[in-house]
Amino acid sequence: MLCRGNEKLADLAADLERLGVPVLFLGSLFERPEIRDLVALLSMLTDRRAMGLVRAASWPGIGLEMPDVATVLGHLAKVDTPPATWLADSASISGLSPDGMSRLAKLAAILKGFGQEASPWTTLAVVLLDRTRLAAEFANSDNAAARTRGIAIWQFMNFLRVQPPGAGLPIVRLMDRIRRLVRLSDERDLRQLPAAAQGIDAVRLMTMHGAKGLEFPVVHLPGMNADSMPGSPQPQNCPPPVGMVEGAEGTALRIHQLEHYQEQECVFYVALSRAQDRLFLYAPTQKRNRAARKLSPYVDRLGSAPKRSHLAPQRELPPSPGAANVPLSFDGQVRFSGAQLALYESCPRRFFYTHVLKIGGRRTSSAFMQLHEAVRSAFTSMIDDAGSVVDDATLAQRVDRAMSEHDLADHAHAPHFREMAIAMVRFFTRIREGHAPQLATTLSISVGQSAVVVRPDDVLVRPDGRRTLRRIQTGHKRSAEEDDVGAAAFIVASRQAFPGAVVELIHLADESVFALEMTDRVINNRTEKLRELLSKITSGEFPAEESPRRCPSCPAFFVCGPTPQGVLRTISSRHGT
Repeated sequence: MLCRGNEKLADLAADLERLGVPVLFLGSLFERPEIRDLVALLSMLTDRRAMGLVRAASWPGIGLEMPDVATVLGHLAKVDTPPATWLADSASISGLSPDGMSRLAKLAAILKGFGQEASPWTTLAVVLLDRTRLAAEFANSDNAAARTRGIAIWQFMNFLRVQPPGAGLPIVRLMDRIRRLVRLSDERDLRQLPAAAQGIDAVRLMTMHGAKGLEFPVVHLPGMNADSMPGSPQPQNCPPPVGMVEGAEGTALRIHQLEHYQEQECVFYVALSRAQDRLFLYAPTQKRNRAARKLSPYVDRLGSAPKRSHLAPQRELPPSPGAANVPLSFDGQVRFSGAQLALYESCPRRFFYTHVLKIGGRRTSSAFMQLHEAVRSAFTSMIDDAGSVVDDATLAQRVDRAMSEHDLADHAHAPHFREMAIAMVRFFTRIREGHAPQLATTLSISVGQSAVVVRPDDVLVRPDGRRTLRRIQTGHKRSAEEDDVGAAAFIVASRQAFPGAVVELIHLADESVFALEMTDRVINNRTEKLRELLSKITSGEFPAEESPRRCPSCPAFFVCGPTPQGVLRTISSRHGT
């Protein structure tokens, strides 16, 4: 089976395996479930909050249920103990069930003797070969899916054996390197099946590019629709200037589009010519909303030669293991902030880890991120000191203090960071001139049986007596930021509390002030969207929105997937701005 990209192949491989069809496909090694299981287990040795427990809890032979997982995570959020040391004394964690203690003891036995400085390869070699029977089960299995998982682990162990030296903890360096490789798509050599695996009796999945020079008795080509073959060209991050491409005419966008369609014609020919005996092309005729879906124009060029027939699915596709709802029990009224609901709209799964389980927040930050935190500290201190005079010297002192608090005072780029911070804070003070500051308080709007809370960063009274409520971002404005549900909650709550108020979005890096305005019709639509999102949250709907660009940077990248069994009880009063 041949497809344009690895992402589609990964989806097809997962679907075929759920249908019981053996497949021969590794895909992105670091995004495979069995590899994420191993990395999540390793992460517990260096993460004081033990985020990896969410995934390790479902390991064969462990089976820790969600209530006990939540108890452990809640305990670790309150104490300051070295990573993994709590495993040896899990009996001291109040609220654990007897079964939970027993299962944590099994996990402790698996990781016994390994600490923060442990070698990833040594740790997993001992775990796979000595302390569990996973390696033996994969080796002795006649199931093609299990054998493929064994090949993936073998590939991963070879990757672990040769790691570049560097400063810091080996496991942390490993996880950082994996994120970087996935983000840059620089792990493609690890997707190749070893020669010894080529003879496994299973459906082989490959990209059309990867099939060059190969032939097979039977070839299946799914996705032969106009929106997938040739599909739309991806936008260029850095298009060439007009006239730079010799022999080409038109804009950079036009040149890029022509090259895309020419390349896709060649790829389609490569795919067609891989079949020795039989060739099958598949094209769904309807989208999920039942709208018509057009055939690829390349299929029409084949004329009447292909025999066409309409096929109806004979079996229903079983749901994905990670697609099931998470059973939740909220203690009290469900309350989330507009910003939190905006995250749910972007990726429900990340929202679940961050704001329900309370484990997915930012752990480490770059110097540039620390700079933005320092700027926020500086302007927040000015808001708190309402009425104080802020001249250039005082402004610089506040910035210097904030940079010192965020460990930037001695940074190699400290002078440049200081210059940027002062410019952003100076813009903040400039846009407050002529306004009288007021105390910012938390606002709330009721949405059904739930509530959405909003806290303005700055509240001012204009010379004409109207209030101005501002949400302040230190970075650049995102596209359509003013249209998300967080912005809608902000404007609804502000106008409900202060009719006629001016609502603004401030972006210090852009030095921009954006007046947030919505018609009554748009506000009603966004409010209904808030109601829909809150309903999904209370129902435990947290599907993952996978993105090759965003996922590697997500704190939950290595634990994202199925959750432990059992009902998660969460206290709503913990949620807020």
